Amino acid sequence: MTTDTIYHTALATHIVGLTMMAGTTLIDYMIFKQFWKQFATDKPKAIAISEAIAKLPILFGIGFLLLLISGITMMGLTHGVFGEQTWFRIKFGLILIIVVNGLGIGRRLGIRLRKLLPDAFASDTEAKLYKIKSNLSFFHLSQLALFLAIFILSVFKFN
Repeated sequence: MTTDTIYHTALATHIVGLTMMAGTTLIDYMIFKQFWKQFATDKPKAIAISEAIAKLPILFGIGFLLLLISGITMMGLTHGVFGEQTWFRIKFGLILIIVVNGLGIGRRLGIRLRKLLPDAFASDTEAKLYKIKSNLSFFHLSQLALFLAIFILSVFKFN
């Protein structure tokens, strides 16, 4: 296998990994919107939806692993040429923000939501749940905006 073939395979894997991460975030956002619609009318059904959502971070993690391995491979093959470019440094920083934001904020909000759901029928819990709803919506939209910025940087490679 030639270096060129390995590079293009790594690039394709890199794009797949980034797309998996962004796609998982988009699907998570869309399913949470459905969750909140059901929560207003059918709480048991909403709880079932929340259990399905719990598996999505696995896909995000696989996407991140693909992104990481393929990125290291490409950097090794190009001897770090991209590492010196401004667009790459910004992209790398945005990916770190996405991961830290996902682990620090998104995961914490999801855990808090799942802890409150068994008490969802209590009126005092409902106010806490709607605060989480607002925070999760902002979290998803900010993550998606960061992914959009990464895609734009990767395509146009501003310097």
